[in-house]
Amino acid sequence: MRGTALRLTVGRPQRGPVGSVAETLMSLVQRRRLILYLTIARVRQDGGNTLIGNLWLILDPTLQLAIYYFLVGIVFNRPQADFPLFLFAAILPWRWFTSGLSVSTESVRSRDRVMRQIAFPQIVLPFSTLAASTIEFFFGLVPLFSLYFAYPHRLSTWILAMPLVMAVQLLWMIPFAIMLSALNVFLRDIGNFLRHALRLLFYISPALFSYERIRGILDPHPPAHLLLDLNPMAYILTAYRDLLYEGRSADWGTLAVVACASLPFTLVSIYLFRRMSPWFVKVL
Repeated sequence: MRGTALRLTVGRPQRGPVGSVAETLMSLVQRRRLILYLTIARVRQDGGNTLIGNLWLILDPTLQLAIYYFLVGIVFNRPQADFPLFLFAAILPWRWFTSGLSVSTESVRSRDRVMRQIAFPQIVLPFSTLAASTIEFFFGLVPLFSLYFAYPHRLSTWILAMPLVMAVQLLWMIPFAIMLSALNVFLRDIGNFLRHALRLLFYISPALFSYERIRGILDPHPPAHLLLDLNPMAYILTAYRDLLYEGRSADWGTLAVVACASLPFTLVSIYLFRRMSPWFVKVL
């Protein structure tokens, strides 16, 4: 009788960590249509309550670029050749990173009513919100690529390697999206802490300035330079800028390390999410 009760425990891994992760990955493949539906619904929702709709997906990053250009390029008078392209090559991927993590953090809590009514693998929720933020990133590429009309000499064949950098960034975002969405169910201050953590990370990442400039600022303070050295987004943003602005190869060795490091984190996050998921509806 006891063995039967254990087998009927809902949501609890029954095959150990490896079997649990494999089963969860299989459920994601089986529920790919649900993920697609939730992704499309999320993208439509973001622009559904505005006058110009999803045109904001293009206009919003363009306006943000204009603000940073005015602040850094004009007010602080930081000379940089072809500065709008230099800036946007890193700002756009950073927007993807921050928006992806922010919306994924709230993905489980925001669907509490659905989870009470329908039984489905809740892990599709952070994956669908992350997919939606990726689609929004693609829309942001329109103003980015439009800048090459102003700076045609910056366009090179290395731009074709951009999907590889995007894949590395997505791999790095997935484990954080999964873990934050689960933890936010139990620790509801996660979203507030995340906002400040991302703001700090923004200023120690080569978004507004080059990697070399930030390195020069932090080098005189030995403990501080570790914030840059151990920041994967610093290498990812530099890779975008190498391809899109400098017209040269990225540091593929470093990106390979970042990609490989993300894989065990992803497996651990999936396993922990699965262990916590039986408690989601009870807590919410």
